[in-house]
Amino acid sequence: MKKTLFILTCLILLSTACSIKKSNQSTLNYDYFKNNLTPEMTHNEIVKTFGEPSRNEGSGINIYVYELNDSTEILIGYVDKIYYVKHEDKNGKLLNTIIYSSLNFH
Repeated sequence: MKKTLFILTCLILLSTACSIKKSNQSTLNYDYFKNNLTPEMTHNEIVKTFGEPSRNEGSGINIYVYELNDSTEILIGYVDKIYYVKHEDKNGKLLNTIIYSSLNFH
């Protein structure tokens, strides 16, 4: 009985976690990032506000990629702070720049 109750509890928690992730994904659009992203955000604040990125494409610099509900993407260049935020179409064409730091990487 205890084992069944434990398994049932785990399934409920997993189901709840999945539904929270899905509801957050439905809000991911360009305006949501533009209105809620600030240059001072930490990694934890980014994840709390926008959820886990779809992928991290960086090497030396983290590039958090968020797939938006219109098939475009937000790319956040981050090391110890946000260095840039770009909005690109599915072919990688730049549509908008939300944040761009004056510091350059070479």
